[in-house]
Amino acid sequence: MPKSVRHWKHIALATALCFAATPFLAGAPAYAASSSDDSATVAQGDDWIVSRVAAGYQVSKTLAEPIEFRDAAPTLWADGVDLGIANQSLDGLTITVTTDDPVVLTAGDVALGWEGEGDPTVETPVPDAGAGALGAQRLSKALVVDESSIASILADDPATHGQYSVERDDYDLGDEAEDIRGFGRKGEMRAALFMPVGAAGERPVVLFLHGRHTSCSGGTRNPDSWPCNPDQVDVASYLGYNDAAEALASRGYAVVSISANAINALDGTLSDDNGAVARAQLILDHLELLREANEGPVDGLSPSLKGRLDLDHVGVMGHSRGGDGAVRAALLNAELEKPFGIEAVLPLAPTDFGRMTLPDVPTATILPYCDGDVSNQQGQHFFDDSQHAFDDNVLRSSVLVMGANHNFFNTSWTPSKYAFSASDDWNNNNGDPDCKYGVSPTRLTDDEQYDVGTAYVTAFFRLTMGDEQQFLPMFDGSDAKPVSAGRADVRVSASLPASTRYDVNNFDKPDTDVRVLGAGTYQYCASLSARPVPGEQPYCVNSLTTSQVPDFTPANFAQSVPATPSLHFTYTAPANANALAGEIRVPLDAGKFDVTSYEDLSFRVSPDETATGTTDLTVTLADGSGATASVHASEYGDALTVLPGTVSPLRKVLLQQLTIPTGDFAGVNLSDIREVRFTAPRAAGGVLLGDLAFLATPSVGDAKVSTRPVLSIPDVNIEEGDGPATAYVPVLLSRSQDVPTTAWFSAVGTANGKVDLALKKLTFEPGQTCIAVPVPTKGDNEQGTTQSAKFKMTVSNTQEGSTIGDSFGYLTVREDDGVVTPTIPSVPPRGGNPGTPEIPGGDPLPSAPAVGVQGDACAEATAEPGTLTVSPASAERGDSVTITGSGFRSGESVSFAFHSDPVDLGSLVSTDGTVSLTTTVPDDAEFGAHEFQALGAGSAFTATGALEVVDPNAPTDEPTDTPTDVPTDTPTDVPTDTPSDTPTDAPLDPGSDGTTPGSTTSGTAAGLASTGFEGAGWALLALLLIGGGATVFFARRKRVSQDDAS
Repeated sequence: MPKSVRHWKHIALATALCFAATPFLAGAPAYAASSSDDSATVAQGDDWIVSRVAAGYQVSKTLAEPIEFRDAAPTLWADGVDLGIANQSLDGLTITVTTDDPVVLTAGDVALGWEGEGDPTVETPVPDAGAGALGAQRLSKALVVDESSIASILADDPATHGQYSVERDDYDLGDEAEDIRGFGRKGEMRAALFMPVGAAGERPVVLFLHGRHTSCSGGTRNPDSWPCNPDQVDVASYLGYNDAAEALASRGYAVVSISANAINALDGTLSDDNGAVARAQLILDHLELLREANEGPVDGLSPSLKGRLDLDHVGVMGHSRGGDGAVRAALLNAELEKPFGIEAVLPLAPTDFGRMTLPDVPTATILPYCDGDVSNQQGQHFFDDSQHAFDDNVLRSSVLVMGANHNFFNTSWTPSKYAFSASDDWNNNNGDPDCKYGVSPTRLTDDEQYDVGTAYVTAFFRLTMGDEQQFLPMFDGSDAKPVSAGRADVRVSASLPASTRYDVNNFDKPDTDVRVLGAGTYQYCASLSARPVPGEQPYCVNSLTTSQVPDFTPANFAQSVPATPSLHFTYTAPANANALAGEIRVPLDAGKFDVTSYEDLSFRVSPDETATGTTDLTVTLADGSGATASVHASEYGDALTVLPGTVSPLRKVLLQQLTIPTGDFAGVNLSDIREVRFTAPRAAGGVLLGDLAFLATPSVGDAKVSTRPVLSIPDVNIEEGDGPATAYVPVLLSRSQDVPTTAWFSAVGTANGKVDLALKKLTFEPGQTCIAVPVPTKGDNEQGTTQSAKFKMTVSNTQEGSTIGDSFGYLTVREDDGVVTPTIPSVPPRGGNPGTPEIPGGDPLPSAPAVGVQGDACAEATAEPGTLTVSPASAERGDSVTITGSGFRSGESVSFAFHSDPVDLGSLVSTDGTVSLTTTVPDDAEFGAHEFQALGAGSAFTATGALEVVDPNAPTDEPTDTPTDVPTDTPTDVPTDTPSDTPTDAPLDPGSDGTTPGSTTSGTAAGLASTGFEGAGWALLALLLIGGGATVFFARRKRVSQDDAS
């Protein structure tokens, strides 16, 4: 086990033990898990069922075959209504969504869909032959570029092999060699390792991580999903990037391509973030393994690796969900006690489920236009969200590859190159011929696309890690490309390092200094329409689907967080020949009029959703004397031409960069520029604008490991209550900062459930480390059929002074009116099936331990472990001792355990935050130091107290003439079981949690203070199994420290 990851693995073990032993803590991990009314099932069809739950309705669909493995998340639809992202069972045959939409009560059909692809029951219209031909002609003109006028060809090709031959030092430590973070399961540690033969000294390391694809092909599926059964093929996704690996290794890099098939097999069921953190941790675990191999022999790895790996210079490429993992790995890396030198990240066709921002690391996000899997190109948010978040000094690039699909960057996912579970993802219900393989003239062949991937992956790492500046024009917005990219149309938008950029206006917030003249108007906007929580600004796009708006598409776990604020400029035809066309005027800041040191004017632009064909803008610079100079934007690129396609997911709205050399503005004084103007054509139309800036000489900038504090959310437990109320969720900053930091908090509840939807922008002022966010809740006085309901909470889009830490938490609502068995309705006869009669419910079931009244959320989250008073502090076996403590919630169940060999002592409910337990020392307790531990079921507050178990027969230092007739066993003559006469088995109401109200209980070591089953007691017992790990676990959930993810 790599040494630097042991800390989180101790935490994971504590978590697994705690959750395995505790019904309350182990509530179903859905967006909102169950707490039902008397009659659970409210609707059903041949292969689907709807049950009433705490959040509204749980919809489950049974599939005839296991669900396809894709990087996009699965969804369920009911009669044309998107019910949301779905979880899947381990066997892949059951898909489940929780929703509050009443459409499910009368649904005639429930269908499986995929994020961003629309209603799966509606066949995508295919344009007729004429339209297809016209589309192909238009596409050919749009995508087959004139090399001489637009794309310059580099003299040096990054894919050309260098001076070193390449050897393989692959390793395979087994299918279940490594704990998967957060899954409670084990996965493989397997990698292909490419090393340059004869390269002296330590070599910089580049790591590749593939995305989510089929793990086990053919044969009989393992019901536990992993490992593959013997008659299945373990799909070799990690061997799909060998050309790029060999090209880099031949240039002196050590390249490791790692396998993540276990995560792929399990993340649809066992993760709360689609496996992002697990993939990130896998990356760090492999890097730690290589660090150990660099220092000396490691079982299973080649001894030749000693002294050959430079882990202070690391680059990471992640494909699809691997791209999500790569960005998250760079963030988690910054929290390690001894971080790796991650200095470049390339997300390839990535997912971005959580809207993460990454500071201080150059990135190049590659987006294939014909992506049929992650069809909404959500990875564009990595570029949009990070470019202005930190004022850091690094290059960021968004690389749009026209004619490329999702899969063909990996040979193991390409049908012509691999025989198992490979496919052209564009065929996933996409009818638009503009991306159809063999039909569209601009769709790249599989070989062409693979070569593009190899070229851009190798060029990026040679540029950022090897300082090979000849490849900078491939990523700085110049749109130069190498010979090996062939006929591909590659369009790059770049955000240069802050030191080389003068941001005139990002159009990310209202600015009254921006003026409009003539037949035009503008508004500031953000996001795609119909967010669950409406935004404060108008929407930028209203009529397109999520797959058509990469900049504005919502994230899975941050559905309502504003996306890519922009300026929407709309215009009409002037009233007459003398009337002014619409014009936007953007002033430069006072004192910053001199732009002579900048080479280009840059902005991002897209025709809006109403546009057809091509539009144009006249771009003008105006100086202090009133002189102006103008150019036509369309002369500098295709950004103002509507992107190809006619139906979703094509005809996308995507902000693309145009750069205009300042030297082209002839006749104005560049040392005194006062305004930038955008003049519309004299016809109706509209554009979206962003990121207006002057750019100096491009560079990669200065990569470094971030030292910013991290933002995290602990889990919060509350009682249901009887009506509307407010829970408070603490968002924690790991340490105070001297600058402000902002982020967005989301509660993924439902409008009609126990927890409502919530969205809040958070601003941590200097010195502030906790904000308690109010979240509306709604209780009732009805019995339920499950013990608790869990609702996901996230932090996203951190800005300025912080990064994302543990960004997922759960708000768990305890059913406090009693738990009963559900009524199972009758099933009518159908198709020869005789049906089944109704099975009545209403029988009492155990409730979860009481969680009490929530106190100050920030105080609870940051509380240090408390101290129990043990009286007497030393005792013999069988002696009575009394344990007292304070600091717990009023009304919460507190469980006790005796340690070193854990003994569950039962639990009690604290009426006022204090506890007192009288018990006896176990007859088999070892002599020496022991500890009592107490755990609050709601607050997770822990307290400990020491006890010395003494041996009455041990030699003493007393004089040898001490009278021997003094009875030495007098204390043991006192009956030790007297306290057990206190009744502990009084009848419980159906709503009882099985504990005795009050602050005192007692018992013997055998049944010690048992007042009914208490899950929290078993949770503590589980924690005790790892000794001191109990304190670590609760500190983990309550406080954030720099080494939390180490």
